[in-house]
Amino acid sequence: MDVHQLRSFKTIVEKGNFQDAANDLNYSLSAISYQIQQLENELKFPLFEKIGRRMFPTEQSLKLIPHIKKIEEELEQIKLLNSSSNKIEGSINISVSDSLLTYIIQPVLKEFLERAPGVQMKLKVKNCYETQKDIIKNNIDLGIHFQVNGYDSQIQVIPLAQFDVGLMASPDFAKKERNFDLKNQVKHCQVINNDPNGVYQGYFEDYLKDKNIKVGQSIELWSIEAVKKSVMNNLGIACLPHFVVKEELFSKKIDEIPIKTFKPKITMIAAHHTHKWISPAMLLFLEILKVRMKEYACP
Repeated sequence: MDVHQLRSFKTIVEKGNFQDAANDLNYSLSAISYQIQQLENELKFPLFEKIGRRMFPTEQSLKLIPHIKKIEEELEQIKLLNSSSNKIEGSINISVSDSLLTYIIQPVLKEFLERAPGVQMKLKVKNCYETQKDIIKNNIDLGIHFQVNGYDSQIQVIPLAQFDVGLMASPDFAKKERNFDLKNQVKHCQVINNDPNGVYQGYFEDYLKDKNIKVGQSIELWSIEAVKKSVMNNLGIACLPHFVVKEELFSKKIDEIPIKTFKPKITMIAAHHTHKWISPAMLLFLEILKVRMKEYACP
C-alpha cells in the first residue's frame, strides 16, 4: 500500500471528482485512476460506486479518511526530524470568517508569512457554522470564527477577542424609520447581509421577532464590502460588528442606529480538534494570533 495512493483517494473525496484531484496533485487522469485501481486491488473492496454519471465514495471507503489523515500527520512529524531546529516548515490549513479575514487578522497573516516563509498555508473563507463542521470532522488544522454553540470536550476553544455589534444605516436613512425600540412596528426598509446564517444577523432577527417588528425583504450579497457600499447608498440597513465599519462611522458615511435593548457582543475564537497534532507552524501561528489579539482581548 502506497501513501501516494492513499493521498490520491483522500483528495478525490475532498475535491469531489477525479479530474480536479488529478489537477491538484499534478497527476494525469489516467495516473490517478490507476492508483485508485491498485489501492482497491490491495484493500479488496471498492472505493467508489457509480450513481448516474458521477462517482461517489462507498461507505466503507470513507472509514479510511481518518486513518489517512493520521498517516499524513505522522509523515509531517517524521520530515521535521531532519529539519533545522529554528526553521519552520510543513503546512497549515486554516478556515476563517470573511469579516475576520478582511478586517482583523491581516497583520497576523503578514507576520506569520514573514517568520515562516517555508510553510505552505491553505486559507479557506467560510461562515462560522461551516468552519465548525470542518473542525469537528478534523478536516482543518485551525478554525478562526465567531463563537457558536455546538462544541464538546473534543474541541479546544481559545477565546481571543470580543466585539460590539450595531445596526448600521446611511446618514440619508429616513428619520421616521430609525426607531427600533418600540414593539409591533412595520418598517419600510430592506435588511442587507453578507450571510443569512451569520451570528450577528441571527441576533438581529431574534430581536425583530421578539419586538414583533416587520421589515422589508432581505438582500443577500455575500460580501462585507458590498454590504457597506449598499448601506452607504441607502439601499437598506445592516447589522454589523463595529470593527467592520470603524472608518465609515468616523467619517460619518455610515450612522449607527441606537437601540436601547439591542447591544450584543460577539466573541472571536480559535478552535481545533483536541486530537490534532500541534505542529511548529500551527504553534507559531497561534502565538502570533494571541499576541496580535491582545488589543481586542476578551474581558
